[in-house]
Amino acid sequence: MKKLFTSTLLALILSISVGAQEKIYFDENWEKTTQDKMEFYRETENKGKLTLIKDFYKNGKPQMEGLASNTTPGSEVYEGKVIWYSPEGKIVSTATFSGGKQIGPAQMFDEKGRPVEDLVYKADGTFKGKMYTYKDPELSSLYNSITIYEDSENFKTIAYDDDIKGIRYEITTDNKGKYETKYYGDKGKHIGTSNAGNSDDNVVVEYYYDPMRVSKIEKQKSDGTIKESIIYSKSGKILQEDKKNKKDGYKTTYDETGKKIGNLIYVYDKESSYYKPQDGEDYQFSYDLSGFTAIDVYKDGSLILNKYFDEDGKLSSEKVLKDDMVQEMKYYHPDGRLKGTITYKDDMPYNGTLFEELNEQQYKDGILVLSRSFREDEKLKSEKKMNAKQTGYDSTVYDDKGAIIYTYSQPLESTEGFTAQIVQYAKGKPGNKAVVKDGVLQSGKIKYKTESGLKEMERSGKWILLKVYNPDGKLIQDSKILSDTELQDPYNALSSTLQEDDLLYEF
Repeated sequence: MKKLFTSTLLALILSISVGAQEKIYFDENWEKTTQDKMEFYRETENKGKLTLIKDFYKNGKPQMEGLASNTTPGSEVYEGKVIWYSPEGKIVSTATFSGGKQIGPAQMFDEKGRPVEDLVYKADGTFKGKMYTYKDPELSSLYNSITIYEDSENFKTIAYDDDIKGIRYEITTDNKGKYETKYYGDKGKHIGTSNAGNSDDNVVVEYYYDPMRVSKIEKQKSDGTIKESIIYSKSGKILQEDKKNKKDGYKTTYDETGKKIGNLIYVYDKESSYYKPQDGEDYQFSYDLSGFTAIDVYKDGSLILNKYFDEDGKLSSEKVLKDDMVQEMKYYHPDGRLKGTITYKDDMPYNGTLFEELNEQQYKDGILVLSRSFREDEKLKSEKKMNAKQTGYDSTVYDDKGAIIYTYSQPLESTEGFTAQIVQYAKGKPGNKAVVKDGVLQSGKIKYKTESGLKEMERSGKWILLKVYNPDGKLIQDSKILSDTELQDPYNALSSTLQEDDLLYEF
């Protein structure tokens, strides 16, 4: 009896020894660490000739589980099915291995448990199966898709709204790089096909999304030129038809109610193989087809008027032309009030105010008399005025709080580089003074901000003393440069050339 008890105890001890678990701790980068610094830990258990690896998150939830013939961290050789888990305990992915090489079924799932990949790998690394994406407008994913792989190089992608047999497009690609796209409309009706490198005519379709609707259908010739185009509203009504034949063509534009609002006639020019706008209005849609960006008006083959619209579809400016030369520009406030007008002479600004984004320029008899630039918040950033003697310009630069940073005077006649007498201000009071000619400091001292920090230049005899500070104020460069040095790259951090923009840029 005593002998039997001893044998049983020995077998139990051996069993515990063989199946004993070993713990290894890892940091967030899966480098070995100590228990107090770990983010993951591993337990291993012998399973015959293989070892069962179980990885866990810090809180004890499983992270990975699989058999391996080599358990060396970073060099594991897995055998059979391996499963990975999210911190919430859901399966993230599975893979099948043989001798550490991925062979057989592999799956990947999103946070909702839906399959993202469902593939089968071969020994040569190729695979077949399916990949999925899912519609989620909040994440800018506007349609569902499924890609079906016959093998790694031959596959078909189907992009669809809710019904894979409904409105959609299908792209088929082969191992020779050729692809074909088939387009389908409402209720899955086939609209047309586009083939890369095909000598036949092609059809290209664009869509609105969420919900998916046809927005544009183009019929293209084999050379890629468009012979017919139709734009649709989200409700399915025609907004614009553009058709061209061998001799002429037309483009007709409608509003949402179906009322015609514009019509353009084309004339075909054989010599240039170009359909030239002849008479009428050419409405140009925004990229999302929500409105117009411009309307071009033609008469007897000449462009006579451009109308431009802002992002909200409000008229922002009008350009009047004659013989392809600008005659007048009118600018408007969003509420339709006239903002300003400028006339042109010989295609150049002559009298009035020119508005371009955050800048405005006033001209009198072809001469710039006042220029202003503004920040996004409409605060004045800088202004340049012609002096009373009309011999030059006086400029003032302001910071974002409206305080003066620089004032400088320039000659009326343009020079090769920036030429000015500069006064720099600190806390509202004049400080450093400098004279610059053709971008070269002649006398005085100047400081200004650059993209990389602060630059300070001071003239000392034939030398320019250059100091460069990083954004933290630490001196990183202290140089002496001859003032007659050959032309330098003005954008180099160590350049001693000064440009007017250096006083205007903000970093």
